[in-house]
Amino acid sequence: METKTNKLTTPFRFRDINSQTLLTNEVGDYGFFRQDIIHKIFANQLTKEEEIRLDGLSIDFDENKSWKLLSLARRAKSKLNLTNQKLAYIMVVPTLRCDLSCVYCQVSRAPVTAQGFDWDKDTLKHFGKYLDNLETQKIQIEFQGGEVTLRPDIIKEIIEICESKFSEAQFVICTNLLTINKEIEEIYQKDNVVISTSIDGSEDVMVANRTNSSEKSAKFFENLEHVNQKYGHNKVSALPTITEKMLDEPKNLVDFYISLGFDSIFLRPVNYMGFARKNFRELSKDIDRWNDFYRQSIEYIIDVNKDSYFEEYYFSILLKNVVQIHNTGYVDFRSPNFYLQDYCVIDFDGKIYPSDEARMLSRTNHVDLSLGELDGSIDRNKLKDLNWHSMNQTESDCLHCTYMPFCGIDMIDDMSRYNRIDSPKLDTWFCRRNMMIFDLIFEKIANKDLKWLDVFLKWIYRKPNPPKTYEIFYDSAEI
Repeated sequence: METKTNKLTTPFRFRDINSQTLLTNEVGDYGFFRQDIIHKIFANQLTKEEEIRLDGLSIDFDENKSWKLLSLARRAKSKLNLTNQKLAYIMVVPTLRCDLSCVYCQVSRAPVTAQGFDWDKDTLKHFGKYLDNLETQKIQIEFQGGEVTLRPDIIKEIIEICESKFSEAQFVICTNLLTINKEIEEIYQKDNVVISTSIDGSEDVMVANRTNSSEKSAKFFENLEHVNQKYGHNKVSALPTITEKMLDEPKNLVDFYISLGFDSIFLRPVNYMGFARKNFRELSKDIDRWNDFYRQSIEYIIDVNKDSYFEEYYFSILLKNVVQIHNTGYVDFRSPNFYLQDYCVIDFDGKIYPSDEARMLSRTNHVDLSLGELDGSIDRNKLKDLNWHSMNQTESDCLHCTYMPFCGIDMIDDMSRYNRIDSPKLDTWFCRRNMMIFDLIFEKIANKDLKWLDVFLKWIYRKPNPPKTYEIFYDSAEI
């Protein structure tokens, strides 16, 4: 007599992609099925092939394979377990003074002649003591401002402090590149120092957005060429902030970056903070216009990759999450995103923030998100409250979303735009932006669009001629 085996069904999510239905499990394994698959699961009318595929996804399987449930739970736990991450990336703001007045500034600047907006000897001393408490042998410091090159002396002291305390220390100088003198050159020539700058487009775009001066814009590109020639293109990274000047010209922007020798671009929208909130109020809310621009840009970048290698950074992060190469470096896009776990921001006055955007909201008196000071203690209760909302696994909208295993959460942007952290996620800028990108990724995977998949492989392997391992996008029945 045959004994009937009961089934175990684990949480899963689904979304129609073209003429198919995408199923994802708790940890991001996925598969494409006929659109009647949901009815067949609950009506117990699965074909043998469908049973095998759902078994492979640990979604629907015989109870005598309960080890699958344990395996799934272990994988989910490992994603949530960030106890091994140690604070090792610190953004410091040694001065808030700046020699530019960008139209989208997030209120992070003070006039060049202002007093009381730079680190002093006491701040440096407290910073050194703060570093002594870190449980890491490696450190990365990102210098932000203001314009940090106004105080090369502080930059040098911070570098010396870090190099004396850690076996490995890396540094990123975020600068407008308007000033390169002997002191700055001494910093740039170090092998463990790289430069990050902003390039919104050609000289006329830079004049409108950043410099308000043809001479300053010309000087910027002259200095960029100097640094590239002297130190090589790997020394400098750049990213644009997209305003109306380039929003209708995605091809021109990509071509301009290629002409400067870059092999990647991070398409960044105007945010909803500081002067950007005032000067670009409608643009910073218009998610449909942004998504149209972004999709046109990606389509053009795919064409560019026919004969070369060029990556869009944000798209690449989401793509790698889909194929289980989980992002840990870009802290605005991961879940859980526990604050002060491996990253923090130390402002010009020694206050500690969970992110740079949190610093901006505090600077505009929107909401105080500071968590402590260098010479004081951390507000653990406040940190605990923030961290509880840093997981999409606890958000009601996200819990039911097919893309939850690949996505993150941005409560700081929600606070800025909607004055609350519990606004319906499906209506937020962050969600609508990412849903469009995930839909695009899975649309191309579902259609087995080799033109796009070949570029996906380039970005996954980070090389112009990757192996044709299309199987990483499918389960065995879909290949």
